Parts: sequence; structure tokens; C-alpha cells
Amino acid sequence: MSYLLQFLVVLAMSLLGCTKVTLQGRASRKFFQNGADSVLFHTMLFLFVALTLVVIFPTSTLTWQGFWLSVLCALFTFLYQVFYAQALKEGPVSLTVLICSFSTFLVVLYSTIAFGETLYLSHIVGMLFLIFSMLLNVKQEEKEKGKRWLFLTLAAMVSTAVGTSIIKLFGKTEAAEVAGADITFLALSYVAAAVFAILYYALNRWTGKKEKHTFKLSWKILAYAVAIGVVLGVFQKFYALGMQRLDAAFMMPTWYGLQTLGMTTIGIFAF
Repeated sequence: MSYLLQFLVVLAMSLLGCTKVTLQGRASRKFFQNGADSVLFHTMLFLFVALTLVVIFPTSTLTWQGFWLSVLCALFTFLYQVFYAQALKEGPVSLTVLICSFSTFLVVLYSTIAFGETLYLSHIVGMLFLIFSMLLNVKQEEKEKGKRWLFLTLAAMVSTAVGTSIIKLFGKTEAAEVAGADITFLALSYVAAAVFAILYYALNRWTGKKEKHTFKLSWKILAYAVAIGVVLGVFQKFYALGMQRLDAAFMMPTWYGLQTLGMTTIGIFAF
């Protein structure tokens, strides 16, 4: 893949990512009053992502190895979305996105060790700039009263790093070479994530946690779920392509850098 095509793939990921985060941030503030709201909304969201993938893109069969990797990926996708939605609700959107971008470190480290991908000095410098940007954005009052938000954000960061590494691992298997296998993998992951979300909600109800969802299904809530699901579904196609064809040491810092720049700008005006 040429350098121009590589950059276009990363640029598309960044634009779609900014759109997804903006919509998700607004939905979190409009509709989420507690964890139950977040879980039920994301159950719908996961299913719409899976539907988008299988409707727009061709699929194929999946090996047992791919199946179990997709289920494992689903678990961390579910954890990431729940932690991330709550973090967006409780803290500054641009800073939440910036901290989550540090999952780059973990993914690049994994790719370098597991697959021998090259880590260049420019990538290290870029990551150091991310750290510097975060320190400049953390206000004193956020340090003092944002402990819960910080925990949720860090949990989201680790969850997405693990999920991303699993997608990277699948992209290096023989199963991923079959046309359409990546779409089947991703769609199955989101269906499984929806199942995890339902089980989590049911478990809380059965174990005595009587937290009830506060929103009622409406066209506005459904529209947000569909919009985010479609954007995230298309994003996942570019993401899977990048995981298969691009070095993580190039893709991850560039993608997160562009997305952080975009979300910092959007956060000023939209949130």
C-alpha cells in the first residue's frame, strides 16, 4: 500500500472517529443518568454496528480460532464502551479522548514485540508530545475532584488497548486472509458484545442492584444509536484494514494525533 493510501486510511479513521465521539458524547449527556442507561443504549449500538457491517460489506466463514478471538475482543469492546461512555458523561470530552489515546503505547509495544514492527524515533517523539498535551490540559480542579472520571478513563484506555491488540492478532492469522473474514470477525464481536451487555444488566438486577434505566425508547434515542452504529461500523472496516496492512507504530500515533486535534477543536465548540 502506498504512503498516500496509508495516510488516506488513517485520515478516514480520524474523521469517522471524531464523528463517533461527538455523537457519543452528546448521547451520554442527553440520555445517560446511570450505568443501566449506558448498558442498554450500548446494547442497541452494538447490534446496529453489526448490522451495518453485514449489510454494507461482504462476509465469509470464520475459523474456530477467529471465533474465539472475536468473543474475547467482544468482551473488551463491551468494557471499553461502558467505561468510555461514563467517562464522557462525567469529564471533559477532549481530555477523555486524549487520555484514551495513550492506548497507543500499549498497542505499539505489543506490535513491536509480537510482530517485529519497527518503532521509529519520530513515533516516540510523537507519543511524548501526547503526554505533554495531556499535562497541559489537566486542570487543578479536575485533579482534585475527578478521581472517578480518571478511573473510568484509564479503564477505557486499557480495555481498548487489549481489544485493539486482539484485532491486530487476528489480522496476522491465516483466517484473516480470506476475503470478508474481517467483517465476519467484527460483526460477530459486536453481537457478542451486545450479549455481554445484556448479561451484565441482568446480573445486576438478579444480584440486588436495583438500578433502573431512566430513559424511554424514543425516536431521538434510536436515531443516535443508529447514527453512531453506522459511523462505527464503517470506521471498523477502515480500522481492520489498517490493522492488517499498516504498521501499528505508524497508524496508531498518526490516527490518535489527528483525532485528538479534531476532538480538541470540536470540544471547544460542541461541549
